[in-house]
Amino acid sequence: MTTAGGCSNPGTMYPAYRIQLSNRAAIPSPLQIDLECSYDSLTNNGSVTATVENTSGSAVSGNLHFALTEHSIPYNWGGLTTVEHVCRDMLPNAAGEAVTIAVGDTIVRTHDFTVDNAWNELNCNVVVFVQGTSQEMYQSSFIALLDNIDMEYFGLTFTELNTSPNQIPQPGDSLRMDLYGKNNGSGVYTDTPVLTSSDPYITILSTTPQTVNIGPGDLDTVLNCDIALDPVCPSPHLAQFELDFGGAGGADTFDFLISHQTGFSDDIESGQGEWTHSGPVDNWHISDYSSHSPSHSWYCGLENTHQYSNLNDASLVSPYFVATPDSNLTFWHQYGLEPNYDYSFVEIDNSSGWWHILDVYNGNQATWIQATYSLADFAGQTVRLRFRFVSDQSVTASGWYVDDVDVPVTTGVNEFTQEIQPLQITVGPNPFSRALEISLAGTVADVGIVTIYDATGRLIETNEIRANNSMVWHAKDSREQPVPAGIYFIRFRTGTHTETHKVLYVK
Repeated sequence: MTTAGGCSNPGTMYPAYRIQLSNRAAIPSPLQIDLECSYDSLTNNGSVTATVENTSGSAVSGNLHFALTEHSIPYNWGGLTTVEHVCRDMLPNAAGEAVTIAVGDTIVRTHDFTVDNAWNELNCNVVVFVQGTSQEMYQSSFIALLDNIDMEYFGLTFTELNTSPNQIPQPGDSLRMDLYGKNNGSGVYTDTPVLTSSDPYITILSTTPQTVNIGPGDLDTVLNCDIALDPVCPSPHLAQFELDFGGAGGADTFDFLISHQTGFSDDIESGQGEWTHSGPVDNWHISDYSSHSPSHSWYCGLENTHQYSNLNDASLVSPYFVATPDSNLTFWHQYGLEPNYDYSFVEIDNSSGWWHILDVYNGNQATWIQATYSLADFAGQTVRLRFRFVSDQSVTASGWYVDDVDVPVTTGVNEFTQEIQPLQITVGPNPFSRALEISLAGTVADVGIVTIYDATGRLIETNEIRANNSMVWHAKDSREQPVPAGIYFIRFRTGTHTETHKVLYVK
């Protein structure tokens, strides 16, 4: 979601808008909209039927609108190469239809439409929504004109067939892998994928495609395979696979690191190394102005003012490394960010291109503090880290300093380094549907603050917890209002230590 202030504005307003969207999504909708669409590609004519049901306890009045939209239109604007969700037509017109739906009642409306030859019918949707007199959107739904299957590699898990497995893909290992695919299209994927690799150090011994029925937005295991890694493979060695989903599913490639050494560690005292950074506006650089360990750190900000610039969307990305089953990511940082508008994200990618958010930061942390995240979910996988900084078009602060990034490095078979933590925080069950227990084990003097955030960084609740005690969160905010299902971050903090756990709340 880019800024709409003109073609000169790069950057993103996503975090600020995401807060508003999340707050609105927490309010139950009074309506349910179901759509059916028929479309003839030869004549470019179609018809869409909307069934709108009032599921609330009172009548709902508003304007019912039908819009024909197109996305992924090639166009150079504001640093972009495509524009999205462009309204091509309103059915029957922009005024819509005034409707009042009584409690428990349902209305059905049908409209015909024609797609212009200049539009790409594969990228067209019909969007139906009901809007109140104050422009509040009560409910919306969309449907594609044509089924479009867009599959992508989403990740893998593996087991070693060796006699002494250690969850590290090393030269000489034999692995049994489960590969996952995600459907980003509007149709249902049922094809047969094929896995290949031209790497001389990899032999694919067997593949077993899975029988799948993956709907829009869903993911599933698409293929099982056995592979052998050549004993003479250099270490480390970054190999590549291609996963062809067949038919209209497309193909995707992913990297796979073969190495005797796992983990990654950098105190930022030896230059940029294999780090990369980029963005429409990118303030990342190595600075000696402030650091946790002498005398350098990564800094997203300007050296002449020690403030960041507007419209940053800057990513600092580590090289690939292998995560062990017991590894934690730790780093030290301090930051100053415009409250509720400018954000920093800690993310991890398992070579799928899908960046998984480990944590979100906002506000002010004026002193250096350590952050810790478990990487157990990525055991054995080829991963990389991203520190992403986003600022809007006005108001700046001191920026983000990051230093002493560490995922404990181990070398050799069955050799692991378990980082010693002063405290033990347990969070579970995960996922949870009713109550989440947060427990702290430590010395009698240990006491900390537990803060709960949603995926946008919005504060949900804050509590104090003492050593050898626990608290229970019932998925409610500080006003005792239920929160929506989704991802939440449980952050524990003392004066010098921060640890964050990501949990999934399902209803």
